[in-house]
Amino acid sequence: MKKATLLSLALSTAAAAASGAGFSLFQGDTTGCADAAGSIAKGGRAGDLYYNPATMSATTGTVVQVGSFFTRPHLKVDGSNAYTGEKNRTAAKKQWFAIPHFYLTSQVADDLWVGLGLFSRAGLGDKFPGGWPGRYNSTKVEITTFDAAPQLAWRATDWMTVAAGVTFQYFDVTLEQDIDAAGIAKMRNYNDPSPSPYDVHQRLRGDDDVAVGWDLGVMLEPVDRLHFGLAYHSQMDLNAEGHARYTVPPAVAAAYPGCFGNTKVKADLSEPAYVMGALAYDFTDRLTLGVNVTWSGWSCWDKIEIHEEQGFLPGHDTLLSQKKWNDVWRYSVGGSYKLSDEWTLLASFTYDDSPIEPDYCDYIVPADTREIYAIGLSWERGRWAIDGMYFFEHINDMSTHARVADGMMEGKYADGFSHAFAFSASYRF
Repeated sequence: MKKATLLSLALSTAAAAASGAGFSLFQGDTTGCADAAGSIAKGGRAGDLYYNPATMSATTGTVVQVGSFFTRPHLKVDGSNAYTGEKNRTAAKKQWFAIPHFYLTSQVADDLWVGLGLFSRAGLGDKFPGGWPGRYNSTKVEITTFDAAPQLAWRATDWMTVAAGVTFQYFDVTLEQDIDAAGIAKMRNYNDPSPSPYDVHQRLRGDDDVAVGWDLGVMLEPVDRLHFGLAYHSQMDLNAEGHARYTVPPAVAAAYPGCFGNTKVKADLSEPAYVMGALAYDFTDRLTLGVNVTWSGWSCWDKIEIHEEQGFLPGHDTLLSQKKWNDVWRYSVGGSYKLSDEWTLLASFTYDDSPIEPDYCDYIVPADTREIYAIGLSWERGRWAIDGMYFFEHINDMSTHARVADGMMEGKYADGFSHAFAFSASYRF
């Protein structure tokens, strides 16, 4: 009971994923979703500072950009009962999630820019039907993060801009799952996926004091038509604190007096560092093609240690949970083509590797390696710019191994994909 409960808390309070390796988000800007290489190496929109703050030097005057990314993931879980061998398939609830953003950049001198980004660099939403076979691992998770990033860029030469800034992050998380009280009492096989009237429902809610990270960026044009961008976003260290609330059947409350009481929990967690690099080349005045490589330092999720104010079971107030996630790479190729003075077409393909080891996977972050196909269209006239994009994300099937203590079944994540749209509007003063 204790391991399943606190392992889930460890994963949830870190702020989780939609459309990125682990629980990362790379959907900070509309044109960046459609052509990340161009956003990192060349810029042109205020929102490109999400990827590389040095791109502010590609804007003039004061620019305000607002927009949002919308995604609807689909996922099914195949599993088998470790005790009976019975097969099952469950679909996660289909729902839309919005990821809004706001950016402001201003050229305050010939060679100096300041900017502010309000966005989310991580987030997740998943919900499974009540009583589903994997309920002892997860039934629902909602994570919302909010990042505020003031940035400064300096054009050191005609061909080089450097930038630096800080990011302040706040997150809020809700996680729900069931606990097999009958299994704990040895009234039946522990964490048997079959229905039980003695399940205890657990709801975890927590947040973090503001975490602080830092950002660096450089943008180069060493020769005519060749653009290079490199950015670093530091690891974020989170001090998670929250509460556990329980809905306990009367028979369980009578059998376990003093257990399943509301309590405080806390854990020290980390969100990974990112390194983003890109090259873009203007083959003609209309056509630009580029490549992007992003490294995510997910090895920071090697293990999680969680502490309870009072133990769920007497004498047990600490859990050491092994994660053993891997550092991973994200690759994309893309480009833009100016259809006219006002309209530009963007497109890209992205391969996004997963850091999750099958031996340590769970239903809270049920995703494997992804392939993303994106297309976008931009319109610009005078002081206004409007951007829109669509992408289809295919999530590869991933086998899961039975870990009865954690509520995991032998099976796989299957038929994973998502549709996504993004829209933004910019105005230059």
